[in-house]
Amino acid sequence: MIHLIGFTPDSPQRQAFESLYREGDICVFSDAGLLFASRLSLKGDGYLLQHPALTLPDSPLPVIDHARLLELVAEHGPCTSWY
Repeated sequence: MIHLIGFTPDSPQRQAFESLYREGDICVFSDAGLLFASRLSLKGDGYLLQHPALTLPDSPLPVIDHARLLELVAEHGPCTSWY
């Protein structure tokens, strides 16, 4: 499963997300989710979603664009969106 994450680390949505998050799931971080990316212990691949209006933080995670996000969804199936 792919999780598109745009919530802050202290969001109440974090608990719901973590109840669904499984080994091998892919996380794509965007917007406020960029802050959460540095705090989550990944169970699968993780990416930062390129955003024209935001400066991305320094991170070991690769940066992808929206076209690559669509490819990931097509390749890996179900996608959740957390904002």
